Amino acid sequence: MPGCFDVARGSGLWVSGPARVAVERGSVYASGYTLEADGEALVRGTRGFTFYAIEDSRLCVHAGAGATARLVREGFETVEAWNRLVEELASRGFRRLVVAGPPDSGKSTLTAWLRNRLELCVVEADVGQNELGLPGMVAYAPWSGRALVLQDLEPAGAFFVGHVSAEKAGPLLVSAAARAARACSGGLVADTDGFIQGRGAFQKAAVAEAVGAEAAVVLGSGPGAEQLSRLLAGRGLEVFRAPSPGLLRERSRVDRRSFRQRLYAALFARGRSLVLDTRLVGNLCPYQEAAGQIVYTCGSLAVVESQRRAGPGAWVRPGWARGLLAGLSLRSGVDEPALVEQLSPQRGRLVVRVPEASRALREEVLGVTLGWVRLGEGFREEEHLEPGFYPEATAKTRRR
Repeated sequence: MPGCFDVARGSGLWVSGPARVAVERGSVYASGYTLEADGEALVRGTRGFTFYAIEDSRLCVHAGAGATARLVREGFETVEAWNRLVEELASRGFRRLVVAGPPDSGKSTLTAWLRNRLELCVVEADVGQNELGLPGMVAYAPWSGRALVLQDLEPAGAFFVGHVSAEKAGPLLVSAAARAARACSGGLVADTDGFIQGRGAFQKAAVAEAVGAEAAVVLGSGPGAEQLSRLLAGRGLEVFRAPSPGLLRERSRVDRRSFRQRLYAALFARGRSLVLDTRLVGNLCPYQEAAGQIVYTCGSLAVVESQRRAGPGAWVRPGWARGLLAGLSLRSGVDEPALVEQLSPQRGRLVVRVPEASRALREEVLGVTLGWVRLGEGFREEEHLEPGFYPEATAKTRRR
């Protein structure tokens, strides 16, 4: 079990939670702020956090189940570089920032630093690894006091994108980021995903412009980061470069899906059902009943819904919408996440599961967008679909 550790100046203590870290002596860098003697911080997540000693210090780790801690020597130079960066941003009066870089380069960590030091609203525009707990959405959290990591923040609202791949749903991501920035209504820092190659660089430029960024911080090195920096500078942004932390662990695709699965479970495991009218669904193709079947007209494509395939054309079985993520547009101006339980065109009935704490009531819902991620048993992602109108999106995916 973790206990007390003497941490020399310039060294760090990496802690994986759940754990409470208390400073008995000295002072350490937390997330852009300083913890001094008698100060403490709560490490909730298993991803871990490193506290770096500004002077010789003693830290005691009061650990929960599964928590670990170890001394580390690398990384202090990065912390000092980040401190210098924040001081320069503050001295030059930059209050609207975007953080970009390749995958696993420390974007969310630096976003938390900037938020804490400059007292900014956070726009979480990483739909795949959403640190505010809402996969497939762009969320925002106004300044509410210091937080160790972004996961400790409570989002004030979110806007539905419908996919966990920025590459697949770029236009919706950009528009959602713009809406979140308007909701922040002041200084902000936008956290972004790691899609920066090719079209991804232009998408980051679009996000930066959508949130009204005055400056961009690009993390990491390599051709992708260099190219992105040049593009952003060419679009008129002041660009700052920052080093990546040395202790970052590269997350696999399985790690990322597991992270989202935990978030889905937190949202929907104890949810409640909400019955809506199918006419609210904005991306449902027009349909009519004919000879015991439902025929959807999706542009030039006719999609037949029936128990058995009746011909060579596009075909889906009843229940094709079950498990799809969905976004509910509310009168309050924000969106709520939902999970489709049933869509019955014959009855004009859409049943969705919403989080237990959801503010969504039937009369508050102005519209529905069906997303392009399908969840299965245990809230695991079963299918990623191409964005489009339904049921064409699922019919096309299954024909490939």
